[in-house]
Amino acid sequence: MNSFVEVNLSKLKDNTEVLARYLSPGVKQMAVVKADAYGHGAVPVARAIEDQVAWFAVNDVDEGIALREGGIDAPILVFGVPTDETAPAYPAYRLTATVSDLVHFGILRGGTQYHLNFDTGMGRLGLAEDEIPQTEKLVEERKSITCTGIYSHFATAEAPGSAMAETQLERFRTICRRFSGGWIAHMANTGGTVFYPSSHFDMVRNGIGLYGYAPGDAPVRELQPCLRWVSHLAQVRRIRKGETVSYGARWKAPEDGYIGTVPVGYEEGIPRLLTGNLDVAIAETRYPVVGTVTMNFIMVYLGPSKIYETGTPVELLGPHAQTADEWARRSQTIAYEILTGISERVPRRHVAG
Repeated sequence: MNSFVEVNLSKLKDNTEVLARYLSPGVKQMAVVKADAYGHGAVPVARAIEDQVAWFAVNDVDEGIALREGGIDAPILVFGVPTDETAPAYPAYRLTATVSDLVHFGILRGGTQYHLNFDTGMGRLGLAEDEIPQTEKLVEERKSITCTGIYSHFATAEAPGSAMAETQLERFRTICRRFSGGWIAHMANTGGTVFYPSSHFDMVRNGIGLYGYAPGDAPVRELQPCLRWVSHLAQVRRIRKGETVSYGARWKAPEDGYIGTVPVGYEEGIPRLLTGNLDVAIAETRYPVVGTVTMNFIMVYLGPSKIYETGTPVELLGPHAQTADEWARRSQTIAYEILTGISERVPRRHVAG
């Protein structure tokens, strides 16, 4: 095993409680555990917080089936588009479908529950406001399937004070007033939960916040990242002043010293864009990664004295190294991509605290 991810379930539970404190009494939490819980392991994560949340959300039916087979009994909403192939899975596994297009009414099988998804400005999926009359008609006609919720998705809620977020919120309120089904209404993601309290409706959908990260640049200080990624020194060897390291020979040793080779690279999820801009931690001390990030190895400059042996642990992500936010800033992306980009081949370990 070249590396492993450790997920602290106590911090996960604490983050869930932090987000719950933003809500008014009676407002429920839906935990978004798509993409294998943002790389944290969907089934163990869901088991850890099942008593703190009312619903779970996934992207596709396979993720929902995995939760059911993992013992999760809570309601599960599938964001993705239903197809003829996936339609039987919804009633069979008690998964709640999303209707984001009028054609979906003809695809879903009898016994399926669903939520209506309206596009208020995200421009991705969703029914249009001018399709409300047709939607009402199909809801009434398709009595073999049951609508239990209505939702939309913010495009800019990670930024406090966004005019677009307020516009979307008003559009969603207008849409909700057109229906009288007594359905669960939900719109807020983590940004909505924290920065837009009027968007909470009956339920909020929290994703990135559960895992300890703010949804954008505005900090949410109580949240704690709950994922560490750890590897080890596969080799420690001498390097002479002026000798180069890795593809392109872009780095030269400033003096005689030692290089440690760590057996992870961009195949495992370290962005190549971090070349020349990444630190790792060994024995709680940071060291620079030098030379180009390669497919399966990175190299660390350990300085002039040999103080570490082969096998010494190396923290790639974690409290002593860098956070996913730091990686994201340095590689011009977002923490979501960093977390979900850690390869499924890297084992996940879940610890109580």
